[in-house]
Amino acid sequence: MKYKIILLASALIVIAAGAYFYVNRKTQSLTDSNADFKISAVKFLEEYSSDQVLSDKKYLGKVIQVEGNLKEIERDDKGSLTFVLGDLTSMSSVRCSIDTTVVIDESAYPVGTAVSLKGECTGFNADDLGLGADIVLNRSVIIHNKN
Repeated sequence: MKYKIILLASALIVIAAGAYFYVNRKTQSLTDSNADFKISAVKFLEEYSSDQVLSDKKYLGKVIQVEGNLKEIERDDKGSLTFVLGDLTSMSSVRCSIDTTVVIDESAYPVGTAVSLKGECTGFNADDLGLGADIVLNRSVIIHNKN
């Protein structure tokens, strides 16, 4: 009976320690990560728009380096930045949520600037009304400014 109690207590300790480390893990920055794919924002949007299922299999969870023109920079109520890339005449865009550990001078990136960002692809939001669609990259970092 004592062995069962010791075994059960040991199992609970291991589970609790695993849960603690899982909850408190730090997400690694993508700054030094290699991109799984390099693609233009326009081509990326074309691929997703033509076949979302195939594109999800190819890109979801992967580190993508995307290049394109900056349509706008958004800042939410918590201060987080999102760089919106794509064709300036299209409603569709690649939305790159900037890694919160990265400090960016927004004034260095006016609308229309060609930029290259790297982030993890987390999905595609299609608009059923045909008003545009978005690909979402999270934990994005700027690769370089191509003025």
